[in-house]
Amino acid sequence: MFTQKWMHNHSEVLRRAAITLLLSIPAKAGMPPSTFTSVPSLPSFTGVSTTPKNVEWTEAALRTVRMLTVNGGKELAEAGVLGRKRPVRIKVERIVIDETSNDENSSSALPSNTKIVHFQRHGQGYHNLIGEIFRESGRSIDFDERDPKKNPFVRPELVDSPLTAFGLAECATWRGVGASLRPDLIVVSPLQRAIRTATGTFADHIGTGAKWMAHEGCREDLGLLSCNRMRPASEAAAEFPFVDFGGVSSGESDSLWGPDKRETRQEQADRAYGFVTEFLRNRPEREIAVVTHSSFLFTMFNAVFDCGDDEDLRSWFMTSEIRSVRISFSESQ
Repeated sequence: MFTQKWMHNHSEVLRRAAITLLLSIPAKAGMPPSTFTSVPSLPSFTGVSTTPKNVEWTEAALRTVRMLTVNGGKELAEAGVLGRKRPVRIKVERIVIDETSNDENSSSALPSNTKIVHFQRHGQGYHNLIGEIFRESGRSIDFDERDPKKNPFVRPELVDSPLTAFGLAECATWRGVGASLRPDLIVVSPLQRAIRTATGTFADHIGTGAKWMAHEGCREDLGLLSCNRMRPASEAAAEFPFVDFGGVSSGESDSLWGPDKRETRQEQADRAYGFVTEFLRNRPEREIAVVTHSSFLFTMFNAVFDCGDDEDLRSWFMTSEIRSVRISFSESQ
């Protein structure tokens, strides 16, 4: 009861914050013309994942993904994390999953050094909505800025930002895809938008023998951004009793999050590498679903994985999008 009341009050605060922000920004006719002049067209995603026919992303969301793909790539390049040689090579190949069957990609026939992993970005959260409002007004966001007028994601109302009604609907739309998959383990970021996305998309795998586990290694950018600060772990564990929170060590005050500085791209890349090589690689399950966040996914697919020539795999994830891949591990020469 306490958790439900907290969720209702939190969502209402965020709804009012979004309305306040919308009313405070002068209306403009879309984004400035110069904003996307160097941005390529959005990847088709064909073959990367099975996209339900009735999925519709807003034009603002599509523009944002184009922008983030380009800007994120530049940021990773400037941080010097691209092409870095690590002890373990992680080769990733996309696989096509049909909503009615995935027999051709059965995990039972995989080599011992290979796993099938279904990566999903969470559905639209209130922070995503507020970011869209901000950008549609023609204003850019500085993710390292502490001033909420320049970076709305530091607003205190956004702590552990939940899904919007649109985000919840997205998860329901992807449920058919989730039901067609056969994960033995479903790993979720302990932030509530990721858990709720997983419980909506993979609802048919609750109570069926698949393990559910929260893992802090796949959280979004640590530090500064309020939307990435986790609510007390005890509340999340009480709300989702089928999820194992035993490995979540940040506790009631989120010791991994700090108010002064955002995690660097190098730090995030190292964390993603550790999550994949120390956790996913060593799990006994051969087919795994991971529900996580866009910045983390972008860094992992660009700075940690070897995706070959597949540019689609390296693009920014859309909200709720699932990309199914075959991951092979080998020692670097």
